[in-house]
Amino acid sequence: MTRWLREPLLHFLLLGVALFAADRLLGGDEGTVVADDEVVVTSAQVEHLVTLFTRTWKRPPDPAELRDLVDEHVLEEVLVREARRLGLARDDTVIRRRLRQKMDFLLAELLPVPDPDDAELQAWLDAHPDRYRLDGRTRFRQICLQRARRGAELEADAAALLARLGREPDLDPSTVTDSALL
Repeated sequence: MTRWLREPLLHFLLLGVALFAADRLLGGDEGTVVADDEVVVTSAQVEHLVTLFTRTWKRPPDPAELRDLVDEHVLEEVLVREARRLGLARDDTVIRRRLRQKMDFLLAELLPVPDPDDAELQAWLDAHPDRYRLDGRTRFRQICLQRARRGAELEADAAALLARLGREPDLDPSTVTDSALL
């Protein structure tokens, strides 16, 4: 009998029973087992609802709004429990994406990425120039030469005008065109 009283496992079990009994007697409500058909809204949850409302509306909720917030929270909890019971969350792509998004947000907060310095940015740009290359742009000007006005000289005038544009790229088209449209 005295051998059992010196057994460490017995001491551990008795200590565990004493802790659970003390928790029950002192009314520890955190971790209390709640029946599946019962929804408990803690004061911390109510405070969270009030905080969200205040951030959105820039004022605290009045008593009727607070009651509506708690009712909405309870309804959401009931519906979520029922959806889980029915297995609706399994193999749902939307829920999987939302959970991944939440994990990405958590990881981003836990593992902040430092801003790169100018040397790192330049190295990245040098390593990936095709990602940042702009497509070439072409600009053109239309100059109209009328056959009725120039006759047989049209092609010679066009060649001379083209050569002149090569020498004078800033030439104003309105000074050499035959068209009144410009």
